[in-house]
Amino acid sequence: MVLAACSTPHACIRDAFMAEVLACYKALQFAREIGFSKVLVEGDSRTVVQKCQADSSDLSLISPVVADIKVLVGSFVDVSFSFVPKMANLAAHTLAQEGKSFASHMFWMEEAPPQTMLAAEKDRLALDSS
Repeated sequence: MVLAACSTPHACIRDAFMAEVLACYKALQFAREIGFSKVLVEGDSRTVVQKCQADSSDLSLISPVVADIKVLVGSFVDVSFSFVPKMANLAAHTLAQEGKSFASHMFWMEEAPPQTMLAAEKDRLALDSS
């Protein structure tokens, strides 16, 4: 079930880690703005997930955004970060691909773009069969 979805253009970002960590940050901002109190953040970058879970900081290029994520986490009752392979979360991957065509920020409540909704249904069926 899709509770909410958002897409934000990042035309000037060429680093995959930065794209992943910014997507995480924007998703948490959106979740806070719409009033979610418990959030599960799933990402296909093990590095980003580990950095968001870590108690310590580092000197990587994404560490300032990770620090901002950790501040945002304090806005929720519960936030969990989980690594999932890209193909185990087809909906997120599809939304990221569809998002490349949007010129501005896009937000959906209880829906998403059509291809993302189809992918979410495939994800649900895969979970039900496992």
